[in-house]
Amino acid sequence: MMLISARWISVASAVLLTWVCGTAAATALRVEQVAPASAIGVFQVTDVAKMLDTLQMHELLLESEREDLAAYLREMVEGLPSGVASPWNALMDERDPIDVLSSLSLGVVAWVDRSEREKGQIVIAGWIDLGESFEVLAPTLDSAWTKIRESPDVVTETVLGREADRIGESSADDDGGRMPATLWHVREKQLILMGNSRLAMERLLDAVDGTELDDTLEDSDAWSGVHSMLDGPQSMLMAAFIERVFEAGALFDSMGVSSMVQASYDAAIGPVRAVALAGGPVAASEDLEHSDMLLEWSAGLWMPEGQGGLLQLLSVNTPRAALPSWVGPDVVAMSRLNMSFKHIPDWLRSVVSSNPMLMGVGQMLDQAEPEMRAMLGPLGRRMQMVETLSRPITVDSLQSVQVIECSDTQSLADSIAASAPKANMEPREFQGHQIWSLDLSEIMPVPGIGGGSLSVSVAGGSVLAGSDAAVESVLRGLSSRDGGEPVWLQRVLGWLPDEPLAAWGGWDLPETMTAMAEIDRLRIKQLEDKMKSDDPELWEEIKGELIDEDRSAELKRLSKLTESLGAAGWWVKSSSDGFRAKGVVFTSPK
Repeated sequence: MMLISARWISVASAVLLTWVCGTAAATALRVEQVAPASAIGVFQVTDVAKMLDTLQMHELLLESEREDLAAYLREMVEGLPSGVASPWNALMDERDPIDVLSSLSLGVVAWVDRSEREKGQIVIAGWIDLGESFEVLAPTLDSAWTKIRESPDVVTETVLGREADRIGESSADDDGGRMPATLWHVREKQLILMGNSRLAMERLLDAVDGTELDDTLEDSDAWSGVHSMLDGPQSMLMAAFIERVFEAGALFDSMGVSSMVQASYDAAIGPVRAVALAGGPVAASEDLEHSDMLLEWSAGLWMPEGQGGLLQLLSVNTPRAALPSWVGPDVVAMSRLNMSFKHIPDWLRSVVSSNPMLMGVGQMLDQAEPEMRAMLGPLGRRMQMVETLSRPITVDSLQSVQVIECSDTQSLADSIAASAPKANMEPREFQGHQIWSLDLSEIMPVPGIGGGSLSVSVAGGSVLAGSDAAVESVLRGLSSRDGGEPVWLQRVLGWLPDEPLAAWGGWDLPETMTAMAEIDRLRIKQLEDKMKSDDPELWEEIKGELIDEDRSAELKRLSKLTESLGAAGWWVKSSSDGFRAKGVVFTSPK
């Protein structure tokens, strides 16, 4: 089995190199037309040239990176036989790597089939479209595949009138039957068709021939439901169908655990039946240079039976309120969502009751529930999460805090005062407010919470939870606002739809990217200094092997990238059939 898999991967790698061919590929096949209604998932990429044009136009892809890309492509063929590698290296010498990649257009579909095996098997089929100029590359393709056909592992069979090459044979054991380990290959003009079984190849060829298929994903309720939730470009598209995912997992489940996991999934997350994500360059391709947006994406969670689980607790749409007074110019990321905190204990109960294996958790919940309800009951729905950045940059410059509105601040303050000491939290005063703090450094590292501490305070009609510095910053902002919201946040707010939303958020990408890189560099420097101090002899042996100490080249490249990037924003809207989401990446404000 391992030998077959290794050969499959090696040959598949050679075939995948054919992606780097042709120009202006425009796939004639669509995943929803090829995949059957029993699809587990689908993936499709088109319009790569448009994506690369966008990156180049906004200087997000530099000339030096073309050379790096060409070197990487050559590395991919080093392990292949010389007869296969030579044509591809010659192709790399003749063609610009950006032109090579811009022709990429492909699709992959997977489904559970029960026609050839009683318990079913996972079938995978995929294709690469080389576009109208495939004839220019035909000699290279044919030369490479001729060499592959010389292997004794390759058998040529006739499938729907075509010569199809089969590499490897299905294993006789159960694993091989559940998901065949063979690779089937056919080149049909500009299309390279691949699959893991004869059945996959037959379906691909039927689609190419225009044979009417009566069970396509395109005609299913799941596809029409989740695909209708997408809004915007679809240069990249992926979708998963949850019930089929569990059905595929059950093929490898001899203990019957899959059905229990699915029940717990519905209770914990919600009855999501399909998930889809799509995105790409801005739709106005004819005016990319003057557009203020780089990329757009959209997503959908299809829940035709209605909402449930944790998602139901997040499902209320509310109008966008004015920003709180404590949001200042040091904010580099912000998000807002609606959560029904008081119903969390009920949600936990439903999860526990969905799975007998969680009986022990239910007993623990019995003990913790009274205190949990006392803490969560006073909380309102609106939760805001903010990240701030202080300069000059130190390892603690990025600080985060969560602010949750509260309907009964005194009740919540009393509950915290009763529970905090049991969690080893220490009280202190700050500008007339009480802060409870817990040192987390001895428990576990907490990325994003400076100093390894967690602080909680009740003030301004809300409960605050985050790092000491971030909580103090909000408490100061309750009485005075210094400079108003940052420009990047105004840009995101102006893009958001003027309607009630379940959640929204955004980031100042240039600031956060450069700050995180610098903080990472400082943390590595701290680690190196500690190693020098703790074991100088060991340090002398290993220094220089860990990382480029100043990372100047990387930081210079990052600085260049951020000159072209602006803010990023997103929003989520709840509806009776699930959730719709949309996001954007802006160009740098000039």
